[in-house]
Amino acid sequence: MMRISTYILQKILRLHPIMLMVAILLFASTSTAEPIASPWQGSDDAAVRLIAGDGGVDDRGSIWLGLQVRLAPGWKTYWRNPGESGAPPLFDWQASSNIREVDIRWPAPKRFSAYGFDSFGYSKEVVLPVLLRAKAPSQAIKARLKLSYMICANVCVPMQAALALHLEPSLKPSRNAKTPALIRRYLDRVPGPMGETGMTIDSAAISGPPGKQILQINSHSDQPFEAPDLMVEGPEPFGFGRPKLTYSANRHDVAMALPIYVGRGKTKLSDQVLTLTLVDGPRAIEHSLKPKP
Repeated sequence: MMRISTYILQKILRLHPIMLMVAILLFASTSTAEPIASPWQGSDDAAVRLIAGDGGVDDRGSIWLGLQVRLAPGWKTYWRNPGESGAPPLFDWQASSNIREVDIRWPAPKRFSAYGFDSFGYSKEVVLPVLLRAKAPSQAIKARLKLSYMICANVCVPMQAALALHLEPSLKPSRNAKTPALIRRYLDRVPGPMGETGMTIDSAAISGPPGKQILQINSHSDQPFEAPDLMVEGPEPFGFGRPKLTYSANRHDVAMALPIYVGRGKTKLSDQVLTLTLVDGPRAIEHSLKPKP
């Protein structure tokens, strides 16, 4: 509970009764307010914090958090698949209490190119929405996150942070809280299933000999494509290059050819499952499939 100094208390006691009541209510509301964000941790180049959504822990034991990352101009951090350079963030929630499950959502990334290498990630700011599920829904959650992440500009710097939030079932952010809306905004940027944004991935096929294979993806959109990009996640040791795009006359269809990298080996990609993230401006979908040989 908030402590009031003797000097402030003397000032309050001299107030008009109505003003005294207002002052008491202000102190009461401040002292009972729940934290909706952890302190920022980091440097001038990058800082992170945990933010809470609204409503507290619900009857099913769930609550939305957000990992907010703030980056200085020229710096970037990485998606779950960093591409040809960089490293994905690592999350350690083991010090938490009353957490049964952690579900991290990933807003659609953008492609960065530097020194002949492509990477996937975020610049300026990103919020990774995090759905926590409690073991005991009626009890508070103590969220404790040890985070390791990398930021890059002209150089790359590994970063660490230890973040914490205490989340009561009756968590009530202040009326001026902006964090719930911020989490919802980035949730809207998480790629959804096919059809939600009018885009589909119609077919996937692989051609060519081991070491020189090409992944061919055909996609359709209800509205003309603007500047589509495709991120492919597959099993080790496979990597995927930048897609070469061929549009139909009305730009409602696009064929994407991606080189498949496998290092020095001659391993052949055949019936392995691939996760495809198709991004076109603010629209994004995610779809997993096995390409046809």
